[in-house]
Amino acid sequence: MSGWHVMPGTDPAAATRFADLDAVFALEGEIVAKDSTTRTVRVEVNGRRYYVKRYHGLGKKPLKRLLAKPRVQLEWENLRRFAEWGIPTARLVACGLEREGGRFVRGALITAEIPGTADLNRLARARDPRLKSQSWRDGVCAQVADIARRLHGRRFAHGDLKWRNLLVDAAGKVFLIDCPSGGFWWPPFLEYRIVKDLACLDKVAKRQLSRAQRLRFYLDYAQKKKLDDADKRRIRQIAGFFTGRDETQETAASLRAGGRRVLAPSTVALDDGGGELVVERWLRILPGKRLTGVGRWSGQTVLAKLFVAARGSERHWQRECRGIDSLIGHGLPTAKRLAAGRLEGAGHFVLTEYLEGARCPDASAVGELVGVFEAVGRMHARGFLQEDVHLGNFLLHADKLYVVDGDAIRPAGSERQRLDNLALLFAQLTPAACGGMQAALLAAYRRGNPDIAIDEAQLKTAIVRAREARLADLLDKCLRDCSLFKVVRRVDRFFSLVRSEADFLAPLIADPDAWIEQGIALKRGRTATLALVELNGRKLVIKRYNIKSAGHALSRAWRPSRAWHSWIEAHRLRFLGIATPRPLALIEHRLGPLRGRAWLVSEYCEGPNLQTCLAGMERLPPEIGEAARRLFAQLAGARISHGDLKASNFIWNGKECCVLDLDGVRSHDSEAAWRKAWRKDRARFLRNWPEDGALRRALDAALPPA
Repeated sequence: MSGWHVMPGTDPAAATRFADLDAVFALEGEIVAKDSTTRTVRVEVNGRRYYVKRYHGLGKKPLKRLLAKPRVQLEWENLRRFAEWGIPTARLVACGLEREGGRFVRGALITAEIPGTADLNRLARARDPRLKSQSWRDGVCAQVADIARRLHGRRFAHGDLKWRNLLVDAAGKVFLIDCPSGGFWWPPFLEYRIVKDLACLDKVAKRQLSRAQRLRFYLDYAQKKKLDDADKRRIRQIAGFFTGRDETQETAASLRAGGRRVLAPSTVALDDGGGELVVERWLRILPGKRLTGVGRWSGQTVLAKLFVAARGSERHWQRECRGIDSLIGHGLPTAKRLAAGRLEGAGHFVLTEYLEGARCPDASAVGELVGVFEAVGRMHARGFLQEDVHLGNFLLHADKLYVVDGDAIRPAGSERQRLDNLALLFAQLTPAACGGMQAALLAAYRRGNPDIAIDEAQLKTAIVRAREARLADLLDKCLRDCSLFKVVRRVDRFFSLVRSEADFLAPLIADPDAWIEQGIALKRGRTATLALVELNGRKLVIKRYNIKSAGHALSRAWRPSRAWHSWIEAHRLRFLGIATPRPLALIEHRLGPLRGRAWLVSEYCEGPNLQTCLAGMERLPPEIGEAARRLFAQLAGARISHGDLKASNFIWNGKECCVLDLDGVRSHDSEAAWRKAWRKDRARFLRNWPEDGALRRALDAALPPA
């Protein structure tokens, strides 16, 4: 089936908001759950909250999903079954899906919120006092047993009957939700599915309930007063079902094996009597090596660093502990260490106080950077440095600057090491900001380390060298999977996107051409097609680089696409502080090593282009003239040529000129090569205006000489 249905009796305002699939996929709200194929958001209409669960793509088992009924359809059908069977569940408000050529493309279902409910797993993690009340606990257990018995009595297995899928309200009434995996089974397969459902319930129950309470639950489920041999055999199967693969608590091995797909919240077992750490959200994951997250431990919020590498975890753990102790010992503010030790099985952990609301210093605010440079000066004066010094290793909290990341603290062996470390900190700033603030920041550094003699020529050379190394590292990262970028290489496709935007961009990445067709056309040419689209309230521009003919396809197949080149150059320009729309994603169609069409997705830059902005003007507005002078000085300082310097390739946003159309941009190693390219760029830019006009003369004076 294909279509969209809003259930009768739905509030009119909600029915309008949920009118069709396009409207549903454009909804913005609080993200409450997400994975590779689904995203669930909570939205509010007329004071009533709804849960919108959106499915896209075929998931990890595309062949199975292609041949079988879509999971979204299974889920809404199962919710209807629960209601028919008298099992309390969420009210279905709307549902539907879309197919293309018989293939599932996307789908969604919407349920009304059940007021005042919380899932049982969350209550268990929070150690809710209701779990200690015998009357409340017995009532909930009896309801869960009744729900399981009703399902299994109809040969239906839930498939994911976990505490997180059982909601309980203030009155103690239990509701069953989230069942895309459920289905009907016949013996002998039914018995296995029943055991699995009951084992899923028992995974958390064995940590929250006594053996007698768990036995009482089973007797309620079986509606018996005494166990027989078949019951005893089934209970043994339930108790041993997850042996060797218990996911209730994470270990160093499971965290290492999880790669980037470590779920949150996660319960981590701490060795040495450290108890349990519940990580509520992950801040950074270095797959197989280190994870950093915010969680709860011993009743307080903590920042957790987990070292899980098979080799080297102990070394980095010791460095982290020594670094924190060194900072505290020398009077430099840092987050207090609360606990450190081994993870269960292997690996190590460090827990520090969590600085709620802390933020990194603003790279453009000299008042905030002064404290950072003074702190680095104090570190150098005391004989140690932060090896990978950057603004992310400093936090402002309650008007106080904190130094973090003890793992990077090292002894400062020589004056040259201190100079290079200072240069690396300066290299975090754009060239323009560095030049404008260098004197004030150097004075702040000298206040922290007054005894050092700095050769400013050597410092300038070291800053350039450090900035070039950072730029090379960024351009390498934007084409490989890392903390900043998500990169996928397949036989038929390549894409790289900003990792923090991966979930937001998922619908667009799946089918960029469909979004181009429904967007506002900005350009429809043989070479390229541009469209303005809106995704969850944000305006984006998709540029598709077209293949014009078979010969053109052959010539482009063996070399990087123009989208590939634009992706790299956009990151280069933004790193150097040169205004250009933020690049979000690069997509290439491939056939093995051969490349075809390509797409570049960027944020939309509001404003007229320079040609339109200056049309009909006799004189150059001072603010535009200054912005143009600044822009071209930055390009000249970095030895960058554009290759197609039309006025329409610049957007005036009211503050600065943003550069567009980057597939001809080149970075030159030599001054002579740049001069040759700049003469062509300069001449092309000035040809936008009449040769004898005052406007052209003003722009000519603002540009660097040829």
